[in-house]
Amino acid sequence: MYHIGICDDDPIFIKYIKRLFREEQCEIEFYEYLSGEALIQDMQTRETYDLLVLDVQMPGIDGNETAKRFREQFPNTLLVFCSGVCMPTVESFEATPYRYWLKEYTEEHLKQEIEGVLCKMEKSKVQPYLIGKKENKLVKLSTKQIAYISIAKRGTVLHCIERKESFTSQKRLAEFYEQLKNAGFAYAHNSYIVNLEHVIEVGPKELEFVNGERLTISRARVKDFKKAFAVHLSQKYER
Repeated sequence: MYHIGICDDDPIFIKYIKRLFREEQCEIEFYEYLSGEALIQDMQTRETYDLLVLDVQMPGIDGNETAKRFREQFPNTLLVFCSGVCMPTVESFEATPYRYWLKEYTEEHLKQEIEGVLCKMEKSKVQPYLIGKKENKLVKLSTKQIAYISIAKRGTVLHCIERKESFTSQKRLAEFYEQLKNAGFAYAHNSYIVNLEHVIEVGPKELEFVNGERLTISRARVKDFKKAFAVHLSQKYER
């Protein structure tokens, strides 16, 4: 699943770009914005973008300023500028775009560009960020910081691997699993999913994290969990 933002004041162009991406038969969730202001407001609620296609010339906050603010929150997301009239400037390159598309490109040319971008996205897919809450403050957490996520009375608890710090979330465990199943998380129990990256040992009834913490593996989950752990290890050492 790729998460792609498209910010352009022309809804017809947004529709056109979405069609070209969908023709590549990838699983994509699109986020559409008709202004820089709309993107800046909405990105505070987003955990990840794999790609942002951003118009340079828009009413209000232009593409360069929007890109600058976007980079403050998403420094590693792939960025593609597009324009019908503007050529790249020094300010444009400060946002480290991967490509600069011209809207006058033929459809065939744009398809080739999209193929290149999808290839780059596959090689450098951004790991999702999770939003946790602690003492009425929202905190952005990378998946690498999370040891496991457990069910709580009103949502879930995100348990960090370092210092055993925890944060709360209103998202359900099943929602987190759908988001993270391709990022190395697996069910060890109906009440929690585990980040396999931080597991060093899996026994018949328990697993152990690198920090020494242990969790019970439910009888119903042990077979699938051991299989997921074995697959994770094989992929890890292949890299």
